[in-house]
Amino acid sequence: MIPATADDSSAKVLLSFDYSDNSAPPSVSNGSFNVIVDVLPGDATGQVRMFAVAPASTNDANIVCRFQWISQSQAECAFNFPDNGVWAIHAQYVTAPQTDVVAVAVTNLRVNN
Repeated sequence: MIPATADDSSAKVLLSFDYSDNSAPPSVSNGSFNVIVDVLPGDATGQVRMFAVAPASTNDANIVCRFQWISQSQAECAFNFPDNGVWAIHAQYVTAPQTDVVAVAVTNLRVNN
């Protein structure tokens, strides 16, 4: 959770995961699931990419969404998880294409098919 009064004077970018329904812990059943990353401060420019790391027991490859430009302080990716378990969702922020990652965030998402 990022506080509403996040300090935007430090030149740092903060990433926060956002789900359509915050009334319960995030979980997925069948089909595609969209994950949104909020980028603060709101005037930040750059790109975000996300990738999902599978539970070790599944031997699944990472699911990777390419870098995308921030739009209205957000980036969004649709994941289609092939197996059950807790997937680690990573977000990475860069200020421009082909530059070093300067901010990261990680969250866990339980998938139950």
